[in-house]
Amino acid sequence: MRWSGWGDPAHAVSLPPRLRALLENALGVRPPERPTVTLDEIGLPAPGFDPVGLGAIVGEGYVRTSAEDRIRHTRGKSTVDLLRIRAGAVHDAPDVVVVPGSHDEVLAILDWCTRQRIAVVPFGGGTSVVGGLAPDRTGFAGVVALDLARLDTFEIDPVSRTATLGAGLRAPVAEELLAAQGFTLGHFPQSFEYATIGGFAATRSSGQYSVRYGRFDELVVALRVATARGTVDLGRAPRSGAGPDLRQLFLGSEGTLGVITEVTVRLHRAPTRYAYTGWRFGTFPDGVAALRRLAQDGPVPAMLRLSDEYETALTGPTTDGGCLAVVAYEDGPVPAVEAVLRDAGGTPLGERPGQDWARGRFQGPYLRDALLDAGAFAETVETATF
Repeated sequence: MRWSGWGDPAHAVSLPPRLRALLENALGVRPPERPTVTLDEIGLPAPGFDPVGLGAIVGEGYVRTSAEDRIRHTRGKSTVDLLRIRAGAVHDAPDVVVVPGSHDEVLAILDWCTRQRIAVVPFGGGTSVVGGLAPDRTGFAGVVALDLARLDTFEIDPVSRTATLGAGLRAPVAEELLAAQGFTLGHFPQSFEYATIGGFAATRSSGQYSVRYGRFDELVVALRVATARGTVDLGRAPRSGAGPDLRQLFLGSEGTLGVITEVTVRLHRAPTRYAYTGWRFGTFPDGVAALRRLAQDGPVPAMLRLSDEYETALTGPTTDGGCLAVVAYEDGPVPAVEAVLRDAGGTPLGERPGQDWARGRFQGPYLRDALLDAGAFAETVETATF
């Protein structure tokens, strides 16, 4: 992961001249006055405590105190996070990065840190955009970033159609392992390429196909959580008539109540393929009304996405103005969906706009970096699901 931006540096993009001209002429955007600092230019103080006790728990090789490791575990990837780190502001960098290899090691780390009055921040893929990785040092002797990358276990129950996944398992790896047995989670947020299973649960993640498969919290059957007081095992079955459901307490808790180390999720049969189509609507309200009809009255396809006029102009096909809607279907287009879109004023644009979106659907954060380079302020807007 690029330390001052998103993803693989080899995949970074630059804005084409027409987009730069649009930003300058329509919005008055100008390049930033100060360039991004380099990693070598950022200085960090020595850790504020001796981490030898952590090395006794996980092994010295999994306790990291280099400036680069600490900077790479500083905050997430929101625009505010990136603006601060590009300016070299790393005052809230962790003192130490610890990489446990098991649930029991997480328990031991939390116990040690509690006794030493050290704050612990769980770290998955580092893709948070809501400030969940920024610690508050007030009243603490230091901060530990708990990197869960080694918690990458995988166990599937094809009869019950559930899988128990380690919190540090990356989403693409999980999908590859599931696909080999004919299943899918169906959870594809824009952070998919770098996000982790535990991060999905801790942030109550929503994805591009949540229309069809639901938000991630709706897929969760059970959780294993490490806390300073011990282990909390939650959930016994996909549905229960007993309550309250304490899974909901930890789902979306951003690591504040405990460290999610294992997640059991419901699975779906993987479709043979996804089909995509594009539709043009004259205005954003027109497109919203059409998608609302589908959401409320059906039929609901696998995915619905509507861009406003600006996003359509920046990233969409030539539509002579208006807004682009992209629709995804499992196995093939559904005539009843297309009939609703036509009746609501939509103009079909064929398969290409949808296929173009599908090919580039995880590239939005790279475009955000290019916009920041050009001096434009851009931010992620969470997906609305139903």
